[in-house]
Amino acid sequence: LTAASATEKVLMLVTDDPASAAVIRRGRRVADYLKADCLAVAVCPSADVGRLPVDQREAVERHLSFARNLRVETHVLAGETPEDAVVEFARQRGVSQILVGPPRARSRAFGLGARDLVYRLIERAKDFQITIVARRRSPQS
Repeated sequence: LTAASATEKVLMLVTDDPASAAVIRRGRRVADYLKADCLAVAVCPSADVGRLPVDQREAVERHLSFARNLRVETHVLAGETPEDAVVEFARQRGVSQILVGPPRARSRAFGLGARDLVYRLIERAKDFQITIVARRRSPQS
């Protein structure tokens, strides 16, 4: 374990998007390779996943449970602007890398487009390495 890898922390942003599962798998692999700590966060306006609409809540809870099964530390953050909540948490925890899912055309989260969320996160997190995890293509496409 080198001094550099001892300070690495990988954070994955979890949403209701099915691509979050791929983000969690990739983040776990990156953290294992770097021998780094691994964190997964979801952001809700009140830090209470239970207040999300049922379909969003079930998807977020499923992804957080998947992360916990992979021995990933999970957190639900409160924030009116998800990107600010993620960046503030990442700075407080000494995160070096943030993994996010690909932009979507539309998102119900906070009434904001996921495309905007990804770009707003990149804009605010200039001091982090940000990785956008691509969607897997189905064999039929």
